[in-house]
Amino acid sequence: MLKGRYPPPQYKIYGKEIREGYDVPCFFTEVSDKGSRAETKNFAKGGFTVKITYFQTAKNELDQLEKVDEIKDLFGLFFCVGDRKLTVGEFSHDYIGEYQDILQISIEIDYKENTQKEDMEPIAREIGVKVTQG
Repeated sequence: MLKGRYPPPQYKIYGKEIREGYDVPCFFTEVSDKGSRAETKNFAKGGFTVKITYFQTAKNELDQLEKVDEIKDLFGLFFCVGDRKLTVGEFSHDYIGEYQDILQISIEIDYKENTQKEDMEPIAREIGVKVTQG
């Protein structure tokens, strides 16, 4: 999604494993699992957080706020993964770094998962009942 809106070579997109030698302007992305919790016998609720950190060539607050709006529009209400549409929960941004001047956007993605196991036992074809009077 980011590559479509911010195409290379103007913007680079990196994973969190890159520590040095990156070109600006760029985005760093990371996904952290929030875990899952059983809701019912057959469904579990899970989620993850997408973090996008934006490094600029020169500090510009207006550019940062435009990126917040543009990325919020990119994600919308749903995040598509394969044939599934996951709900975009909370969308927030903050400033990080030594001088609190690096934009970081956090997007909470929530989903429900069907945990029902398919029955592997054979289905009974007939039942024998014997009735006796007591």
